[in-house]
Amino acid sequence: MQTHKPPNRNSDLFASLKYDFPAGIAVFLISIPLSLGIALASGAPLFSGLIAGIIGGIIIAPLSGSALGISGPSAGIAVIVLSAIETLGFKGFLLSLLVAGIIQIIMGLTRAGVIAYYFPSSVINGMLSGIGIILFLKQIPHAVGYDLDYEGDTSFFQADSYSSFSELSHMLEYSSPTAIVIALISLAILILWEQPIMRHYRFFQLFQGVLTAIVVAVLINQGLQSFYPELALTGNHLVMVPVLQNSGDLLSQLHFPDFSQFNNPTIYLTALTLAVVASLKTLISLEAVDKMDPIKRVTSANRELIVQGIGNAFSGLLGGIPLAQVVVRSSINVQSGAKTKAAGVIYGLLLFFAVILIPTLLNKIPLASLASVLLVVGYKLIRPESFRVMYKAGLYHFIPFCMTILGMVFTDLLIGLTIGLITALFSILLENYKTAFYFNESHIGNKTILRLSEHVSFLNKANIQQTFEQLPDYSDVVIDATRSKYIDYDVYEIIENFKVEAQRKHIKLTIENLRGYGVLSPVENARAPTYDIQKALPPAKVLELLKEGNERFVNNLKSNRNLLEQINDTRQGQFPIAIILSCMDSRTSVELIFDQGLGDVFSVRVAGNVINDDILGSMEYACKIAGSKLVVVLGHSHCGAIKGACAHVELDHLSGLLHKIKPAVDAVNAEQSLAVTADNEDEVQKVSDKNVQLTVEQIRSKSTLLDGMVKSGEIDIVGAMYSIETGKVKFYGFDDKTILRENYSPALN
Repeated sequence: MQTHKPPNRNSDLFASLKYDFPAGIAVFLISIPLSLGIALASGAPLFSGLIAGIIGGIIIAPLSGSALGISGPSAGIAVIVLSAIETLGFKGFLLSLLVAGIIQIIMGLTRAGVIAYYFPSSVINGMLSGIGIILFLKQIPHAVGYDLDYEGDTSFFQADSYSSFSELSHMLEYSSPTAIVIALISLAILILWEQPIMRHYRFFQLFQGVLTAIVVAVLINQGLQSFYPELALTGNHLVMVPVLQNSGDLLSQLHFPDFSQFNNPTIYLTALTLAVVASLKTLISLEAVDKMDPIKRVTSANRELIVQGIGNAFSGLLGGIPLAQVVVRSSINVQSGAKTKAAGVIYGLLLFFAVILIPTLLNKIPLASLASVLLVVGYKLIRPESFRVMYKAGLYHFIPFCMTILGMVFTDLLIGLTIGLITALFSILLENYKTAFYFNESHIGNKTILRLSEHVSFLNKANIQQTFEQLPDYSDVVIDATRSKYIDYDVYEIIENFKVEAQRKHIKLTIENLRGYGVLSPVENARAPTYDIQKALPPAKVLELLKEGNERFVNNLKSNRNLLEQINDTRQGQFPIAIILSCMDSRTSVELIFDQGLGDVFSVRVAGNVINDDILGSMEYACKIAGSKLVVVLGHSHCGAIKGACAHVELDHLSGLLHKIKPAVDAVNAEQSLAVTADNEDEVQKVSDKNVQLTVEQIRSKSTLLDGMVKSGEIDIVGAMYSIETGKVKFYGFDDKTILRENYSPALN
């Protein structure tokens, strides 16, 4: 027997390392200035940003369910942290961060992560493009050597009193030719590494573009320091990692919470604020990163909240600043080709060992080179194609998308996201108002069909009310609530009130499956008839059921059926309630016309709905053996066979069939003393009616079995005419003397 070996997870891990390791290096290099800059903006010790970055890699990455997400300090929380440190002191702030982590864990355990599924795609896409634009704008000054604004700043109005735009002109006064050259060389390397042809060479696969660009930048600047020191970049133009001389210095960088403030209410208010903001940033970033994932993995939002809570609790215990999953670092990870979360762990380990062992080497990295990397990342995040896609999606998606971008660029990340979400909410309300339910207006007569959706909330109230007010007098209205699983009481009340209004306006109102309000029980499935049901049905009741089915058909309604369920119901036997003889015309499927399902009726179809011995035998079987209670002869308007008989068509075997209709043609000729012509639609219709009448007579005259069953009341035989124009079926029957009953009309209205 052949056996299948389970997949070797270790081999998969090692196979992905060739992608994850370079990606981890790229994230590590970019994270150093970002972590330091955000710590500076937060008013915390610089080493706190590095602690948070290390925790994001070593603790959060292996526990997270996100394969490509990278966690670290977030610029969007810096303002909250700065205020908290000023109010509580740094150690008091660490206690609130510890509590915030616990709150996040509780949020994850209580499944609060479900909120992630309610972020509109337009806002997520807008956030990605917005961050891309911000990155691009913010890195241009660093690329030309103006480094007064800290790395990681995302606010429109900066600490140096300039905005993202005004700084672009102000920076020219302080530009550095060396920084510009290094930035351009780094950009050239990054662009060169992006070319498809380069991926065929092993050298370019082993040495990642980001690492190569930074190494070249360091070598250029070190060469200048050796030979042309006046041109070299120094000071705040380089990365500035705190240098640890010994283990004592490392311990001095660690800070611990002030548990003496345990009873301070401000601690918990700050903790709640931090937990909510960090969680929202994480959940939004989580959705964005999943969108960027080439293989579209889906991350558990609840698990991510728990893991982020663990990370923030550790950060609070060890003297770090708040963490969240961040788009910038995650996008670098994705763009660098990472495959698994091993890249995040590698980033954390590299950050830990590099800060301890080689801080002086890290401090040789020019910010201009890192700016080039972030310029490329920003461009890729902007994704011009996304503007076209969102525009094609419609204004209800395009406007929130644009408002998210504008809000983020001209304020900051959190305010911009809030603006985007509020705009999306209004767009959803407006879109819901415009398309509150399925609405179809038939082109036949004056019929309007309102098909309610699965969830009909108060948001639909205005649209439904307006639709009712616009309905003209004497119209025909159908309200179908079959699909509805929830109907708000306000909507239910409007429909109930409309019943009274409809009578006043002489509106013919049909309401299908309106089962109350609130959460509604499902509509029961129509099941195939059983032996007991079939036996208990009198012929008149069967006729009534067919009329009701045709009424549903005319109103574009149908019974709720599960065809697989009906297959199972009838696999042991069938108990149809009627046998229907109809024309073979493609427009006269009796199961559709009478809204019947599997096992409900026998269907016999032949051109001109004529009979022969085989058809009579089938009818006798259906009624005497299978228990059917009604025989229906169904003609239809504009019947091709009837026209052929009226035109005396002769064509091989067809001639014999049309001769069976000739008695009806002769009868109409005799009644009107004028020969019927196939071009006269009224005369052809009279022949159709007469053909149905004569077929019913022939069934009873040729089958003594069926005639006897009619006389005993076991079955009935009726004629009917289907209008292909309106979908309506008009029934008529015959007494023993073959005289039309009073409800028969020879002309179809």
